Amino acid sequence: MITGHAHHDTGIAIEVGAGGGLRSIALTERSMRLGRAALADEILTLVRLATARANERARHVLGAEHLEALGIHADTELAEEIESTTPQSWMVR
Repeated sequence: MITGHAHHDTGIAIEVGAGGGLRSIALTERSMRLGRAALADEILTLVRLATARANERARHVLGAEHLEALGIHADTELAEEIESTTPQSWMVR
């Protein structure tokens, strides 16, 4: 399964599948001290980032046309950022 991960230094960790389906969320006591609104905002931000990462991985594996057919749309702003920070070394044969 193609997944994306994101975490915050306060101890929040998120894993999603392509398209953003939440697979796991981990919170620490430290993250729980953020307060409800800040915790919710950080979780949503991390879900968005993890989803963009999973979607980019899926795009590389399946191709953009297949993702569009499945109704999975790229977050172009985050996709460009992720693509620019992905090492090219893993693509070398």
